[in-house]
Amino acid sequence: YCARCHGPEGEGNGRAAKIYSPKPSNLTKSTVPDEYRELIIRRGGSGVGRSEFMPPWGEQLTDVQISDVVFYLKSLRKEN
Repeated sequence: YCARCHGPEGEGNGRAAKIYSPKPSNLTKSTVPDEYRELIIRRGGSGVGRSEFMPPWGEQLTDVQISDVVFYLKSLRKEN
């Protein structure tokens, strides 16, 4: 689900990214804490005062799945 907007490498350049403004976040450059990542996954963008286009996943994903996504997002982080 994430790659559709965030792209296969998490760079915010997925196939659907071009139809959104603001563009999806480049997850390889994100420095937000894990707690915030979890919150935005659960509540969606509008649930944390960000883009309404980021859907909430709290009803579809289990706690374990959300933790797995947060862990995966950390692995995408590229050092500059």
